[in-house]
Amino acid sequence: MSNKYSPYVTITPCVTLATESQREIVFHATEVYAQKMFDSVERVRVFPVDGTSIKWRKWSAWRQWLEGIEPAKFRRMDNGDFSVTVATPVEGEYAVCLDAADGSGNFAELAVFSIYALRDDLYQLTPYKGDFHMHSNRSDGVHSPEYVAATCRKTGFDFMALTDHRLYAPSLVAQKAMTEFGCDMLVTPGEEVHLADNGVHIINFGGKSSINTLAADDENAYFTAVDEYMKTVPEKYDEVTRFQVAASEWAFDRIRDAGGVAMFCHPYWRPRHHNYIGEDTIDLVLERQRFDVLEVIGGFESFEYEGNLLSVSRWQQECAKGKTIPVAGVSDSHDCDTSLTGWYYTILFAEELSFESIAAAIRDDRSVAVHCPPGNFPLVVGPFRLTRFAYFLLREVYPAHDALCRVEGEIMLRSLAGEETDARGELARRRGEAAAFLARVWGR
Repeated sequence: MSNKYSPYVTITPCVTLATESQREIVFHATEVYAQKMFDSVERVRVFPVDGTSIKWRKWSAWRQWLEGIEPAKFRRMDNGDFSVTVATPVEGEYAVCLDAADGSGNFAELAVFSIYALRDDLYQLTPYKGDFHMHSNRSDGVHSPEYVAATCRKTGFDFMALTDHRLYAPSLVAQKAMTEFGCDMLVTPGEEVHLADNGVHIINFGGKSSINTLAADDENAYFTAVDEYMKTVPEKYDEVTRFQVAASEWAFDRIRDAGGVAMFCHPYWRPRHHNYIGEDTIDLVLERQRFDVLEVIGGFESFEYEGNLLSVSRWQQECAKGKTIPVAGVSDSHDCDTSLTGWYYTILFAEELSFESIAAAIRDDRSVAVHCPPGNFPLVVGPFRLTRFAYFLLREVYPAHDALCRVEGEIMLRSLAGEETDARGELARRRGEAAAFLARVWGR
């Protein structure tokens, strides 16, 4: 809950375990302005934002309920920090209200801060955000693979993959560059898969080999394999639809054979006056669900938002049928300095920052897609439990996390421009800062 003191206060931990046990939350003032506020506190109230029913008919009843909350214990520490003892028995966001008393003994609210409690299964995981549908000048993008990767770190990403059209090698260039810089961001291989006679766009995220190359090197074998896949597609559909579904499923399976994550891309993209694939193809790909993750939020400019909103609505409809379809948000950026990069991305909850852990998080439905073009309030799409927590992260955690990443990205971009002589040394001195910040947020 942002307030005028928020920029000058750090809270450790601000993500905690949902438990009846009492523990201390420490508030640290980074500027005297906030320190003076701490010195004025004479009462602290802590209560869950969600899940508490209030019997009321007027606003006065709500205020009366707030006044009836049992004050929490607090103390001023010798180093000037301010600590509050809390119990957070239910999962969700908690408000920490700091109050001062006037001369007649009445209390006035000074500031409200937020903490979040998680059940153990989610508490043991870490949120990572990134983008795995982007293009460089090796296909139809503007910037070099190295530049795209550095811009991703500047944007605040923990992981990324370059996915040029029909090209796998550029992603390895981006990966090598970030490794040589010593950047903490995880960079994986990737490509956008375009197969002969199949219009469906597919992402190979993290696969150890190229599916485009596999198909192109022996096109006869590819068509023969797709013919076998077509035998499983109902004959009531037209031949083009049956082929597109079969070819897509061949690609999905080959991506998994290569150890990658297979993504079905932007189902409602309309490049001109017609959707790029037909509704029957969309229906069958979603019904049969051989892919790992759905691009439910993709790289649409403002005049194309309808495509994302249709994808979201369709995902909701499929979920209502009882299906579980993991989601992703990706930019499909072709020029990372002008638009799309940072507008759309994925937040996922994983055990560690490794491709294997990220892939498991996606397949286990532990991801959300974020739609947040400049000037827009973020739209988060995914399982409700994760979505609610993601909004807290966007508001309370990611601004500071992203600021740390931004410095690293700017160092690398200056180096690529020939304006930084010791980028590797500068990054080495900052290595682990973003991860350490998240560890402090969790109180680890």
